[in-house]
Amino acid sequence: MKNSRSGKSTKSQHPGSRPHRPARQAPRPVREAHPLEGQTMDLAIESLALGGAGVARMPEGVQGAGMAVFVAGGLPGSLVSARITKMHRRHAEAVVAEVRTPSPDAATPFCPHFGVCGGCSLQNLDPARQLEWKERQIVDALRRIGRVEPGTILPAVSAPDSTGFRNKMEFAFQGLGASLRLGLYSKADTGRVFDLEACPIFPAGGYAILDAVRAACREAGLSAYERRTGQGLLRHLVLRHSVHQNKYLAQLITAPVPADSAPALAILALGQDLLRRFPELSGFVHAERAKADGLAQSERTLLALGESALIETLEDARYSISADAFFQTSTGGALALYRAARELADLAPTDVVYDLYCGGGGITLFLAPTCARVLGLEMNPSAVADAEANAKRNSVANCRFLRADLTGGSAVPERLPDGFAKADVVVVDPPREGLDAGVAAWLNRVRPSRLVYVSCNPATLARDAGLLAEGFTLAAVRAVDLFPHTAHAECVALFRPR
Repeated sequence: MKNSRSGKSTKSQHPGSRPHRPARQAPRPVREAHPLEGQTMDLAIESLALGGAGVARMPEGVQGAGMAVFVAGGLPGSLVSARITKMHRRHAEAVVAEVRTPSPDAATPFCPHFGVCGGCSLQNLDPARQLEWKERQIVDALRRIGRVEPGTILPAVSAPDSTGFRNKMEFAFQGLGASLRLGLYSKADTGRVFDLEACPIFPAGGYAILDAVRAACREAGLSAYERRTGQGLLRHLVLRHSVHQNKYLAQLITAPVPADSAPALAILALGQDLLRRFPELSGFVHAERAKADGLAQSERTLLALGESALIETLEDARYSISADAFFQTSTGGALALYRAARELADLAPTDVVYDLYCGGGGITLFLAPTCARVLGLEMNPSAVADAEANAKRNSVANCRFLRADLTGGSAVPERLPDGFAKADVVVVDPPREGLDAGVAAWLNRVRPSRLVYVSCNPATLARDAGLLAEGFTLAAVRAVDLFPHTAHAECVALFRPR
């Protein structure tokens, strides 16, 4: 998935001023439970919705007969006993209590934590059928939300690997001392971290590093950070892996800690011990985050041992990936996605390309050898710096990078570098929120000969396809499975001007 847009800051209060108290509002009436909530009934799962829930219909003879029921854990073709958890005006939500007749496409999960961890919710569905349903969801969203019909539905691209494909994992801490846990959040209790034994979608070499960090933090008596109270230290362990180097980079994110304190010295000793014990670990970074949230993103680096970045390659392009850098979290999937985008772009040696939401220059550098010039536009200044450094590392002379707001009426700068006055091809790879309305209006106005949209969210792609219908037709769409066993549905779409 793509990096999110920068949040807008709010003005701080003047020192000494009294905090603003919102006007007292009348209490909201308590919602009465619907009579069907908590009830169990047999449901036939017909299809798979965006997000991975099975879709059934409320049976005849029951209030709301015929309405859609979204059943968590339901697989198409199965008959389940489901418990209704919430009734809405036009649909209901439910969870599987018992599978009465298994789906013909059911598969045996290979993860020891399946059902405990909610990360790979489709691991019990045949991989080929997963991709078929994702393609169907993408096309259905385009028709239903965007009111757009694709000219061509190109064959879907399956994931290059079904296990060990993730190059980044974010593990959370919880507890204290001997009870300290390090792993992922529970599906049943999203506030509880369970100890992770193995995560088969991450390279197996990372498991021993994870275990070593957990054991060392327990032995040192370190406690996990508690967001509610602001107490504690340990927040996240982020492990990255380079396929090209077959090396790992570890980042330990904690609450702020004095440099010479006992916890800081314990973390220094931990980093030194890890680098000594694991030759495949190329670097260890200790970073801090003070904000009381659950993000695994550092605000300041306190310590760096060994190498501070990994090197990854996609064809001939080389990328430096630091602890905080953005990079697609599936290396093989990124290569498949970028190749699909390049194929749709159909670049000529004389083409000028704009790459919007370019991040650290992933797609920009990948397309550079096949066109005249590429201009990368990105909101995040640190990502622009990463992109420029990657271009220099690759000795690429036909790329330029600019910081651009990518929102509002002047989404794209009016003054552009020499040679970039007009784009023949535009590539957009927006975050899950999709295009800003200002970018869509700009695209409708300039109408490049080809517009390639890289999407990680079919719903916002469909919405944007509707916005772009003023200036473009949707010529083709192709599903690309970056994250098998999950509900994530990625695709590339080609728009041509009317």
